[in-house]
Amino acid sequence: MTTMRRMSSAKSRRARRRSLGLALGAGGARGLAHIGVIKALNAADIPIDSIVGTSSGALVGAIYAAGQLENFEREVRHYEWTDVLTMFDPVWPRSGLMSGRKGLERMAAGLREWRIEDLAIPFAAVAVDLVSGDEIHIREGPVIDAIRASVSIPGIFVPQRHGRRLLVDGAVRNPVPVSALEELGAQIRVAVNLHHQPVREIIQTAQPHGQRRPRIASRVGDAIETGLARFRKRGGSSPVADGDANGDSDEGMPNLFEILTASMTVIEYELARHRLATDPVDVIIEPDVHGIRSFEFHKARQAIAAGEAAVESRLDDLRRQLRRRLPSLRRARGS
Repeated sequence: MTTMRRMSSAKSRRARRRSLGLALGAGGARGLAHIGVIKALNAADIPIDSIVGTSSGALVGAIYAAGQLENFEREVRHYEWTDVLTMFDPVWPRSGLMSGRKGLERMAAGLREWRIEDLAIPFAAVAVDLVSGDEIHIREGPVIDAIRASVSIPGIFVPQRHGRRLLVDGAVRNPVPVSALEELGAQIRVAVNLHHQPVREIIQTAQPHGQRRPRIASRVGDAIETGLARFRKRGGSSPVADGDANGDSDEGMPNLFEILTASMTVIEYELARHRLATDPVDVIIEPDVHGIRSFEFHKARQAIAAGEAAVESRLDDLRRQLRRRLPSLRRARGS
């Protein structure tokens, strides 16, 4: 009965004219700003007729399309940094430092039974196939699997198998997936770019002895490295396992988790600049989240507020696009 109601609701909403498409970008915890963006658009009566998302953008977009954004916001607003630590599930030595299942099961628990075809509005999650190098737009199948593929940061999370494909984070090719909106019939393309300012994941590459690094990235990384060290001890380690070829110590250096996260963030920043300069886009919304690092999900309130403020600053442009491109909608609203 519940599934039938979902499908009926989805079909009735899809019957509407698909006018404005929203592309939600990658950025880890910065992606919580998408909650604020969607809330502000709804409050301003700006229609969202289709959504595509990369990485954390896929997570928030799917949650909204399933009608569960309010519950999700309520939960993340109460995250503490200790809650974030409990989401990580190290695995070694596999094709990633973590499986990613534990965190996804908590953050997207309400989507376990959903399929993309049953969502209230057209949705696509963006991933990249490591085998072919192709950008993949996932538009059908279990929602959880699509999100899991889209958030799989290479090296950090184990890739998601999909038939013969080996899928990883869509930000490897398209951190702000405006181009994917064409497949969903969007006439107005709105992009949320979380990388308009460089983000410094690592504050210092070397720090005075005894000084603590940022809590989450360093603690998660240290836990992973502890497990790897135990594995090396059981299987034997090379003479330079704890230093470089010259025997230099790595004391004070960022751990592997931090290095991978920082590297991916640099790539996303450069790719976002390139894609937004070449892909057709009507309005770009740019929340100020440069002070939030990738796994600082305990800063949800700050991220959400940044998303709301960014929409407020672009409302005139959004309404201008609606008036220009959707005359039928303008007449219906009497504007």
